[in-house]
Amino acid sequence: MRPFVVLVLIAMGVAGTAAFSEAAPRKSTNNPRFDASVDRGLAFLKKAMTATPPHAGEEILAAYALFKCGEPPESPLVAKAIQSAVGRSSRTTYQPVGSYDHIYGAGVDAMFLADVSPETYKPNLQIIANYIQSVQRADGSWSDSPTGPGDVSMSQYGVLGLWAAQRAGCIVAPEAFDRAANFHMKNGNPDGGWGYRPGTTAGPGQGSSTHNMTMAAAGSVSVIRLVLHGGKGAAAPAPVEQEKKFGLLEKVDPLADLAAQGSAAAYADYRAQNSASSLDQRVDKALGWNDARFTPVSKVEHNLYFYYCVERAASINNLQTLGGRDWFTAYGEGLLSLQSEDGGFPTFSGPIVGTSFALLFYMRSTQQIIEGLYGKGLQRSTKGNPFGDKTKEPEPTALDQLLSSMENIDLSDPKLNTDVDLASELVRSVQSIEDPEVLVGQVDRLKGLVKHPSAEVRQPVYWALGRTGDFSLIPLILNGLRDPNVDVNVEAEMALRYIARKPAGFGLSANPKEGVENAPEAQQLQAVNQWRDKAFKAWSTWYFERRPFEERNGFDELEAKVPSAPSAPSAAGGR
Repeated sequence: MRPFVVLVLIAMGVAGTAAFSEAAPRKSTNNPRFDASVDRGLAFLKKAMTATPPHAGEEILAAYALFKCGEPPESPLVAKAIQSAVGRSSRTTYQPVGSYDHIYGAGVDAMFLADVSPETYKPNLQIIANYIQSVQRADGSWSDSPTGPGDVSMSQYGVLGLWAAQRAGCIVAPEAFDRAANFHMKNGNPDGGWGYRPGTTAGPGQGSSTHNMTMAAAGSVSVIRLVLHGGKGAAAPAPVEQEKKFGLLEKVDPLADLAAQGSAAAYADYRAQNSASSLDQRVDKALGWNDARFTPVSKVEHNLYFYYCVERAASINNLQTLGGRDWFTAYGEGLLSLQSEDGGFPTFSGPIVGTSFALLFYMRSTQQIIEGLYGKGLQRSTKGNPFGDKTKEPEPTALDQLLSSMENIDLSDPKLNTDVDLASELVRSVQSIEDPEVLVGQVDRLKGLVKHPSAEVRQPVYWALGRTGDFSLIPLILNGLRDPNVDVNVEAEMALRYIARKPAGFGLSANPKEGVENAPEAQQLQAVNQWRDKAFKAWSTWYFERRPFEERNGFDELEAKVPSAPSAPSAAGGR
């Protein structure tokens, strides 16, 4: 019961973060030297975790790194860590790992469970979020003591834990993020960086700005900006040469489609105390501090901590360079020099922690989260206009040709696998279009396919309509929520999320049969129809509140109140 795009990508061999199997290969860094380093780091980490069971905090961090590298949740080390994280968050209140490490542990527990399966562990994540919010200090920071000074490092994990819970659809007060922004905005140093415990001489740097704290705080402020104001627009990255799919398509940054216009805030009706521009300016100052002191090989005592922090700040801000250099390559090469002969990355906190941070950097951990929010492994053409200068009379696109041929296809031809062939070709042809205006121009022809007798064709049609980003198509896509096929329902809901720039939608599961997959068909039908009604009501209400005034007539509101007619889905979701 997965969205069509994900199913297609799995068939292509580029499944997203959560689509692992026991045989899933390790993810690649797209750099052979870095891949070799990751292989050695993974071997070290597995051996170290097996030889001497790590303490709770190390266990979760290491398992998180294994999972980000592609290790499936069912593997023994990851499964054991999941059980530990669930055990700490299964009661009415969270059971922290020690007094000093309480926020570090809560943050990593939340990040881990949210990335493994946000829907499965949402109750646990809510318990963790409640705890993190309950111990946030009045100034917006987190620390090991209710009365001690605020801690930039611990505050980073407080923000990360709340962000993980928010992404999973948990109840997290926007004020918690805003207060955290206040702490960072008021306690930075004049040079643009941050110290460990602002206002004190405690810890590394003795109050002066350090690379670790500056990048940790820059990442925290960037997360807060993303949650409260949405992501800022940025230029799409230059394409990287790699194996083409079907001779035309290649995998690209999934933020590319949303980069120019940014992504939506998580709290649409909340008025933040800290404006987007002020948060952006503060992050820019921090990045400037780092650029002026560009050091690919970190030499501080917690040296591996820096790489994980810099990856977060760069990924959330969709940066390709830092200090005028390709940051991933430059820092990645510097990180290689810190690897021991046994494959580990020793640091002040021990080799398990250090190796985990190194692997999280190389696997672009935060980038994986961003991809999960705004699209996984999307594909597009980078060949430009294959038909020449756009000022000339445009020649037919692949979509033109496909739609024209579909008008003459003999659907009764037993030699044609209609369901698979038409769906695959439709996706491929839409993905090959560089200019979104071309896709918008095909809307009328796509509309005709919404009533196609095959659900395997209707499903990608809703996907294609969503890719236009056309707000006026929402009434048509709403009809997809009432389609008799469950997979079509899900794809229509995903299309609405895309157009609305609401990656999490209204919190509905991507599986309408969740929890009743093995139940009798009547019970499955009941669950599916309840999902359909909730989805239709939520999205209809949202649309009616935002549509242009001239489109309001009152009749569609009345129609939206009529519950969808029950329709029995087959084991495959119906036709």
